[in-house]
Amino acid sequence: MDEERPVIEGQAALRREVRDGFAKVNGRFDALEAKMDQNQAQIVELLTALVGKNPNAS
Repeated sequence: MDEERPVIEGQAALRREVRDGFAKVNGRFDALEAKMDQNQAQIVELLTALVGKNPNAS
């Protein structure tokens, strides 16, 4: 039974590493999504200034 303990502890450590890795990746995707939203808003502002029309106006 004592031989199984290191395996179980190793599996738990691996699960923590994978979970932490996913959390980091998700954080990076969230940051990327925010940056894309910011860039898209800036593009809309620049195009609006170029065309001279408000895209939200009817």
